[in-house]
Amino acid sequence: MRQIRTLLSRLKSSNAGVAAVEFAMILPVLAIIVVCLPDVSQAVTGVIQMENATRASVQYAMGGGNDMSVARTVGLQAWSFKPSDAQMTASQSCQCGGGAGTCGQLCVDGTTPQTYFQVVASGTLGGSTINFSKTITRTVRVQ
Repeated sequence: MRQIRTLLSRLKSSNAGVAAVEFAMILPVLAIIVVCLPDVSQAVTGVIQMENATRASVQYAMGGGNDMSVARTVGLQAWSFKPSDAQMTASQSCQCGGGAGTCGQLCVDGTTPQTYFQVVASGTLGGSTINFSKTITRTVRVQ
């Protein structure tokens, strides 16, 4: 029993190997950061680029454009480094007094319908270890 106490007191007062133990504890955290950082960076960049693409389509519509295929093309061209499964749709709808209306025709009460433009972009973002599906929808009233 006395020998165990002596051995424990020596180990308690010794600092040898403390740095190695601390490094061994932090090493897995550092490894995870190093492995995941590029994928997180790609995902964040992908979201920003998808936002830019939807913004380009919306700006086309706000500038008076009303051809939905052109709006989609403008958005896809503005989408840098788009993922392989990138998709974008552009649509236009009209409302009369809160209800559905017909674009290009006056409402029943003789007013011009409110025109809305919607862009939906989707794709898988990220890298090899972290990836996720993202969909961004932007709707603006253009008239």
